[in-house]
Formats: sequence, structure tokens, C-alpha cells
Amino acid sequence: MALDDSTLVIPGVGYVFTAPTGTARPTDPSAPDAAWTDLGHSSEDGLTVTFEIEKTVRRTWRSRAGVRESIDEITFTLGWTALQVDNEALSAYFGGGDVAAEGVFGVLKSPGALEKALFIRLVDGAAEVDFYAAKASLGPGGEATASPEDFTGFPLQATVLDHASAAHLAEWLAPHLGTPAPPPPPPPAGAAVNRKDMTRG
Repeated sequence: MALDDSTLVIPGVGYVFTAPTGTARPTDPSAPDAAWTDLGHSSEDGLTVTFEIEKTVRRTWRSRAGVRESIDEITFTLGWTALQVDNEALSAYFGGGDVAAEGVFGVLKSPGALEKALFIRLVDGAAEVDFYAAKASLGPGGEATASPEDFTGFPLQATVLDHASAAHLAEWLAPHLGTPAPPPPPPPAGAAVNRKDMTRG
């Protein structure tokens, strides 16, 4: 792997969006369509990403060191702290809520799983790396804080889930990722020749 400074990203600005499960990722990251809800301000701690693979080593009578390794479980989570005290942040933290009455967010006696599509932008000036998952379960990622020293924060955790119609569990998006498009093919043999070259000599 060659050194490439252009692939280094310090995300000075981050955006988190949710949409109904299975919503396609935005075609224009800077202007997601109306299906996507901007979750607003989050803490300067940024984003945490955890990817854990639980494995089992299979052994035989003759090879106690193991001859095969199987994948038992994958846990893929992302975390951030929402700072806006609004319906979206509270619903994500408390597993839904009752917002029928004006001026009231009711914490449910029987909260449920809140599943959404997830789109996150990590912006470093002109550079950007995005993340997309067609399905993720949102919930609390720790203790909420309310103190006179900083903004009130609600730590959120998104657990990436398998969406049957999605090609991948999740996608990282940036111009330098994946396989570059091949260059255009050369012109076919016998193509038109520049007339200036034909008149020389």
C-alpha cells in the first residue's frame, strides 16, 4: 500500500441522518432528499466505530491447534452523542416516544426497537468520507448528561443490521475507495487520420 496523503481525513464537521429502513443512500451527500432527517448537533467527540468478529477454532483429534476457523457472530456499532433535546434525539435514546401532545415528549412504558437507515458524512474541507447502512437499530449508548459545564447530551448507539435487499451490510463511500473505472479504450484500427499528417512531405 503506497503512502497517499489525500486519503487522510480529519472530520472537522460531521452530519448524521436517518430515514425509513431500506431508503437508498443519497445521490448528493451535501443535499440528502426529503426522506432523510438531519439529527442536528452532536458533540465534538465525533463518531466511534466498533466492529467485532466472534470466531470459533475448529479442532480435530489429530490437530489440536485447529484446522478451521468459523465466524459465529458479527457486531457492528457506531456511536455519537446527540446534543439537541428534540423529538428525534429523545426517540432514538428512549426507544420511541409519545409526541401527540404539544410541548410534551412522553417516554413509553414499553419502548421498542427503533430501526432506521443511517447515513453519516465526515467532512474535512473539500475531502469527505461517508457511511451508509440500509438498516440499523438506534438506542442509548450510555448515560445522558445534564450539567452546567456543557451541553446536555444523549449518547446514541446504532447497531448495523442485515437488510435483506441490500448488497452489503454497510458501505463506506469516498472517491478513492473501490476499484477505479477503467480508462476509455483506444480508437479502433482504421479510424480517421489527421489530414495534416497525410499532406506532409
